Amino acid sequence: MHNTDLNKVVFHSKEDMAGGYNLQKGEHILRADTKSNHTDINEVLELYNIKKYIDNDLYLRNWTQNDITNFKQKATEFGKVIGRFFATIDDNNVVSEYEKTLRDYIHSFWEIVNNQSIFKRISKTNFSNILTNEPHLIHEILNHKNLVDHYNNEIKNFLLTYPQAAEILLSVYEMQHDSHKIERFIPNNLSIQDKENIIANYLDSNDTNLNYIRLIQNAKNGNDFKISDKTRLKAKRLHKSETEKILSKNSMKYGVSISFPENATKIKNGFVDENLVAHYSYSLDYIRENSDFYTLFKNFKVLFEYVDIQNRINLVSKRSQMGVFESVMGVRSQNEYRIGAAFSLTDMTSQNQIYGYGQILNTLNISLESILNFVFTSFFQEKYDFPNNASFLIPSVTNSHFEKVRILAPEFESVLKQFKLFVEDGNIDFELLQISSSPSAIKNIPSLNQDKYIYFNEDNKEMVGCSNLFFSDQTLLAYVEPFKEKQYHNFFDLLVNEKVYFSNYEEHQKPQLNYLIEKGFIYIDGSGFIQVTNLKRLLIFKDLYNNEVASFYRYPIDFQNEAKKMASEGIILFERSLFSKPEQSYFNYFLNKSEFTNGLDLRNSYLHGTQATPNETQKHEYAYFTYLKLLFLVMLKIEDDLIISKVTKNKT
Repeated sequence: MHNTDLNKVVFHSKEDMAGGYNLQKGEHILRADTKSNHTDINEVLELYNIKKYIDNDLYLRNWTQNDITNFKQKATEFGKVIGRFFATIDDNNVVSEYEKTLRDYIHSFWEIVNNQSIFKRISKTNFSNILTNEPHLIHEILNHKNLVDHYNNEIKNFLLTYPQAAEILLSVYEMQHDSHKIERFIPNNLSIQDKENIIANYLDSNDTNLNYIRLIQNAKNGNDFKISDKTRLKAKRLHKSETEKILSKNSMKYGVSISFPENATKIKNGFVDENLVAHYSYSLDYIRENSDFYTLFKNFKVLFEYVDIQNRINLVSKRSQMGVFESVMGVRSQNEYRIGAAFSLTDMTSQNQIYGYGQILNTLNISLESILNFVFTSFFQEKYDFPNNASFLIPSVTNSHFEKVRILAPEFESVLKQFKLFVEDGNIDFELLQISSSPSAIKNIPSLNQDKYIYFNEDNKEMVGCSNLFFSDQTLLAYVEPFKEKQYHNFFDLLVNEKVYFSNYEEHQKPQLNYLIEKGFIYIDGSGFIQVTNLKRLLIFKDLYNNEVASFYRYPIDFQNEAKKMASEGIILFERSLFSKPEQSYFNYFLNKSEFTNGLDLRNSYLHGTQATPNETQKHEYAYFTYLKLLFLVMLKIEDDLIISKVTKNKT
């Protein structure tokens, strides 16, 4: 049992906002004379953690340059002390010294053993005994390559019987890691078949986790990790049975109700009832009185809000909409599309909207396909000089849903290829189009407009950290007296709604504020209030935090100029494509498995004849309305691109 001492200095990472607090605890050690000999392993490990702060150029704000120079020298001395102490550790005392190690220093202990080759003096028997006594230690050991290589047989044998070995393998090969991923190493003598056996035994055990079962079901095979179809099917069946067990118990449920009432006072309305059912209503009179094809097309924006004010698709999965439990506690594959409660509800809503809208249009003797045909082959030509030979075939009203999808699937491909040719050549050459029979990748559909989309530069870790401090609901900067009871969602919301004194914050919160001051995002005015330095920049940050992408040409000119400055500073990136990255992922989720292992693969299944059998009518009805939904989204995105191009050309 390892003890804990909260007064000891612990180095977590260079980006850790609590680093200043830890350094304060160790400052007296830096200012004291360095002891040449130590008998307490935890004193030595504390020196090791203090040294890591200095080695990473992390200092307290009140240190002078002379202090820093002296402390760097001290860190060098600490290194010698650490080396001398660990030189005394061998097979005779490793067990006793490790047992004395504080819980917070376990990582440091094994890091030194790994980096300084102490393991060469530790027998494989003693290593195995330590691992057997503390099985959970395997999660730490696998972080150190030298240890894994040296004790590969011992670690392999341990993993073959360890109940959580399957979860470790999935964490290494399949799981998505949102925070800084620490590389893990698997013994190279653990064969692909060994790994398959570990996974299969896990599914047969009584200690499975539904999240990991889903990972197995959707895992992507690679060179070092493969799951057979038999094991995958076992996971699929187990996932279904376990999910049914959970749903049969008391659990939160939600739903959607879509209606088109007459004599409505608003063209659209919505509310959520006490049973968590979202009710949306749309004025039937408005639809009947505005039944020209273009208005009926624009209802997907005006009424159903398929796209937002920047014409970004609203239906995509967004990190900002994932609940705390979903984003932090959930186990997800790095190869799966993120499906949270918000996305599920949005998808359910959009599917019901287009289904209900189709029924209403049928009473007006108008089909959804005829609207698509009109927009692509008539309206775009009239308004935006789109080629007159653009083509869009529509199925007969007498066709079954199965037959309609078999017609719409290739038409979807044709629309994308036609627009691609128009962007590249200024015309649509159908003979050229027909030469290529392979589908066009969604990401490769170009835009008429240079630098159309703005993305956050995820490699700029400092700016990512600042963005999180302002807009994440997990930081505590929004929690300060006298505004705690107002429960502001994040720090930015607090600042734009209240006048906040810097002095109101606790000491442990101030390092984060000082960091934002240092980076030029906030300042303290003469009255002691926290003020935003550049509101336009922060609003762009907010837009990107919430939506992951912004449309450059949909910004006002002053925001466009600010975005250009941010790009020159390496904060954001510009890219050119018809669909933004979140939109590309959305289409890929529904159409194929090129990006996500849990994709619905509608395109490939219907184009290659591997779809459900013709008598599975519900599946074909879902596929039919999904294809229609995707086609309307494509038309909305094409129109947005044509409008931007026309406006920018008129300005030049």
